[in-house]
Amino acid sequence: MFKRVISWLFKRINFLIDGGPRGKVTRLAIPRWGLLSVAVAFSLLIGFAGLFITSRATEQIDYDKLTRLEENNKLLEIQYQQLNEQIDSLKTLLVLLGKHDLQLRVQANMRVLPEDVRELGVGGEKKKDRELLALEQIKSKQYQDVTEISNTVDELLRKAKYQKESFANIGEKLKKNKNLRDHTPSIRPCNGWQCSGFGYRIDPFTKRPRMHNGVDISNAPGTPIVATADGVISYIGARSGYGLCIKLDHGNEIETFYAHVGGIYVKPGEEVLRGQVIAVMGATGRTTGTHLHYEVRVGGKAVNPLNYIIDESEFSF
Repeated sequence: MFKRVISWLFKRINFLIDGGPRGKVTRLAIPRWGLLSVAVAFSLLIGFAGLFITSRATEQIDYDKLTRLEENNKLLEIQYQQLNEQIDSLKTLLVLLGKHDLQLRVQANMRVLPEDVRELGVGGEKKKDRELLALEQIKSKQYQDVTEISNTVDELLRKAKYQKESFANIGEKLKKNKNLRDHTPSIRPCNGWQCSGFGYRIDPFTKRPRMHNGVDISNAPGTPIVATADGVISYIGARSGYGLCIKLDHGNEIETFYAHVGGIYVKPGEEVLRGQVIAVMGATGRTTGTHLHYEVRVGGKAVNPLNYIIDESEFSF
């Protein structure tokens, strides 16, 4: 059998080549293995060419897919950044709303909720459902980012829901009690710049720590000073260190105190309304310059006056 195959391969095939009218016929004898080799080589060439073309086409398709994925990834990164910026804006807004909520609760004589309750909001703990737990187990940064955003949004929604309910409760109480609303300090006593806040500070004269029971607001001499709520003038006179001062009784155990004034426009026992000018700024008493010393007292105890100023500028004088 093997000999027959070898014999068949080496058997020649004759080709006659016509030389034309004057030429002679040329005889060409080629062994079968030569023709077979040419056929195999040609087939391999066609096959490799097809593989090369297919490979190049596949590479082009993969490159196009990669380009589209990169473009989509850049777009997602931009959208992710924008979403984070919006979340930061919401956080800032909720902080500001929390400050207003605190002030309104103080003015409405309502219980101020602890900070941990405010942070938790309404609705329980952070969402940890199966989908989020599965995502947290995946190390991909994209899924971790999605989980983080989802938890942050849930937290903001809880806080927003709490603020909505809190404002509704406060509004309902103030609506029912107009007298409490009118007689609770809620505005700035004057225009100017806060030069000293409520709490312990270094006394400018003794250079020692000392409790400062109010806020100091600086401005030009003669700046109008107004009553911060409806009330009755309970005291006018000079006090050691405070100079000329005025005290208003607003009822509900709430009083306001204005010191270092330069001129007084009211008299003891006079009823005044919120926003009414009662004095002008001066520098009487022991002072480092022209300013108003303003206090709010509840039950005879000094409290932070900033909690009794509802102002859209975040309480900056």
